[in-house]
Amino acid sequence: METNLTTDSSPDTAAGASAPPPPHLIRREPVLDQNRGLAGYRLRVLWTEPQEPGLDAGAALIETARAHGANAFFAYAPHWIDGTPDLLQNAFAHMLPRHRTYLEFPEAIEITPELIQTLQSLAHGGTKFSIRGDLAAQPGREALLPFCKVVRFDPTLSSKADIFRQSFQHKQAGRQLMAVNTPDKPTHDNFMLLGFTLFQGRWPADLLPATSLTPRQKTLLRLVTLIMGEGEAPEIEDCLRQDPELVKTLLDMVNTPAFGLSQEVESLNQAIMLLGRRQLQRWIQVLMYTEAGRPAGYLSPILIQASARAHLMEALSALIHPEQTVRAETAFTTGILSIMDQLFHGTMQDLLSQVRVDVPVRDALLGREGTLGPDLRLAALLFPSDRDEEEDPAPLLRELGVTAAQLDPLVQQAFVWAHSITQAAP
Repeated sequence: METNLTTDSSPDTAAGASAPPPPHLIRREPVLDQNRGLAGYRLRVLWTEPQEPGLDAGAALIETARAHGANAFFAYAPHWIDGTPDLLQNAFAHMLPRHRTYLEFPEAIEITPELIQTLQSLAHGGTKFSIRGDLAAQPGREALLPFCKVVRFDPTLSSKADIFRQSFQHKQAGRQLMAVNTPDKPTHDNFMLLGFTLFQGRWPADLLPATSLTPRQKTLLRLVTLIMGEGEAPEIEDCLRQDPELVKTLLDMVNTPAFGLSQEVESLNQAIMLLGRRQLQRWIQVLMYTEAGRPAGYLSPILIQASARAHLMEALSALIHPEQTVRAETAFTTGILSIMDQLFHGTMQDLLSQVRVDVPVRDALLGREGTLGPDLRLAALLFPSDRDEEEDPAPLLRELGVTAAQLDPLVQQAFVWAHSITQAAP
């Protein structure tokens, strides 16, 4: 079937002529660089109600970006989105942030003069494109390659020989290489040798073996236990003093202009009292995810996804149970701790043996069960790590008693807050 892609429609006709897209949510899958830092996101549209097969998700993505403003929706990092017919023919596609969006050519697209004209118009405005390696090798796709800045290869769709040969050609042409779902360390090492700099999906579990906790990590886990439990202020203070750098970071934070103090705080006890137990707990939990020895400009995908989950779960709890403030705090804690097993390269069971948490938190972290289990499943669906499987959101939303329209602003707020936390982390 021919794909009709035109660019002469006005924003009013492009945005208003068609019916609004069905209810949906946006899933942000991290794309990593060779240092396991955040390089961007792959966006996926999740329909929250049953739909006919083959529904074009482009209109839904455009609608969400328009609702939040393209600059805010695509903020902080590059985003890879499917360049579907509905998206390409929408005038709003010309308004996407040119340095933060890649349109990926879909599998079913017919190369026509009208398509090339549309691509030339978008590329002239700075829009960038990407393509799957196996599609780029198909006959008749050569006309798309001049527009492509990134080529991504999936080991399940291309043989090792094809990846070797084709990736060399694309690299010679100046295109960046992305790997999708590297199943093991040898495959990952081969990608690195071939010059791949972007990685999406599963990261090999055997790449970083389990290691013992560092003294800093042990201190932070002990602090989390004290603050979440019945630890008294002197006990918390003594634990903090075991790491002078933590003390300095805490004092620097409370003496920032944000606190508006008339005189400088020099006492650790004063700083703890000023922050309060709730803010101190959140500060310690965020510090757990900061990783030393990383290159300049490194963004921790684990910190960002954990923070986004925490913020979303807290807001979701406040929406569903507005009278239960303790539940909202517990939901935040559940979200922030939900990826610590990947950070510490251990099992959640072993880590929870060192951290005292309430039963609802433990049930959610270990089996996605209990009162906070559905909340965490939803947060992990929208802000996944490389170990989280995708599931149908429709039954989950029915179980929680919320709609996509209610969730959408909370998801965007969580995304923004998570990146603000990352920028403020030491």
